[in-house]
Amino acid sequence: MKIKKYTGSTTHEAMLKLKRELGSDAVVLNTKTVKPKGIFGFLKKSVVEITAAYEEKNMILPTSNINYDNKLNHINNELSELKILMESISKKVAYDEASDLFKLKPFHDILVTNGVDYNISSKILEEINQQINIQNKDETTIKNIIRYNLMEYLGYPKSLSIDENQKVIFFVGPTGVGKTTTLAKIAAKLVLENKYKIGLITCDTYRISAVDQLKTYSDILELPLEIAYNQEDMMKSLACFKDKDIILVDTAGRNHKDVDQREDLKKIIETANKKEIYLVLSAATELKTLNSIVNNYSFIEDFKIIFTKVDETETYGNLFNIRYITKKELSYITTGQNVPDDIEVLDKKVIVEKLIGENEDDRSSR
Repeated sequence: MKIKKYTGSTTHEAMLKLKRELGSDAVVLNTKTVKPKGIFGFLKKSVVEITAAYEEKNMILPTSNINYDNKLNHINNELSELKILMESISKKVAYDEASDLFKLKPFHDILVTNGVDYNISSKILEEINQQINIQNKDETTIKNIIRYNLMEYLGYPKSLSIDENQKVIFFVGPTGVGKTTTLAKIAAKLVLENKYKIGLITCDTYRISAVDQLKTYSDILELPLEIAYNQEDMMKSLACFKDKDIILVDTAGRNHKDVDQREDLKKIIETANKKEIYLVLSAATELKTLNSIVNNYSFIEDFKIIFTKVDETETYGNLFNIRYITKKELSYITTGQNVPDDIEVLDKKVIVEKLIGENEDDRSSR
């Protein structure tokens, strides 16, 4: 497998050179505009560079159909890997000196260092570059522009939405993220407000200690607790709590990839009419796993996101990444095990400062 580059003043000219030498069997991996290198390169006109992959003819010896197919599959796999590699390389050179994005490179590096996904950071800065002329802006101004955009991407995190009608609040998510403790923190804050009649329901009957854990909190907070093993029990529990303003439901933290378990959860959620659903995620979980979890809870039409264990993560990037990917509203974050403390509505200004650094005006005002 060989890789070769061709340049021309236009794409057509570069492509003609490629076809003249390699023929029509070559595979185009990447096309980009580049500035000529050298001291006086900035005075010269940009050229089009095409990167192509090709196979030397004597490499394929079709002695039999089986051998030919095997070699062809091997070559196709190599081509796919090369294409992925070239796409990755082209993304990483997008911030070279010839690029309009060059002034944004330091901020791109900061965002990635602070946990923002490489591709997400690139997309955001590309959008900023397309919308705003940054070439005549100083570093402080560019930083502020990025901060404003990050703030907008984070949306408007909110706490529980409570009105005069009864509302059932479901806490869903994988095992080990702290759903029960998070529910207890919110329940405790509501009790302290002394405005609402509250009931607790646990559907987490798969862990031996789960019911006992919530029972301990219900005793301390002096709140009634019902246990629901299935959809029928859930309907009975809701009937018992018909006089309550708010019902908080702790669901089982089982394997999010299990189809049958998802169907059980879906049936329990569908039991309630006026409801609010919170997907509880750990901030200490890697992005690939978070994506898998979110995708496997996509059967739920609408939910907000709570991030737990924020105190256990080195960066806040995944809070931003998941908001950007899902477009779902963010809500609470938790920073420890203390009940009712260690929980608050996400402050997007704090998050942005963790991602890009403090505003110069903020520091000078101290």
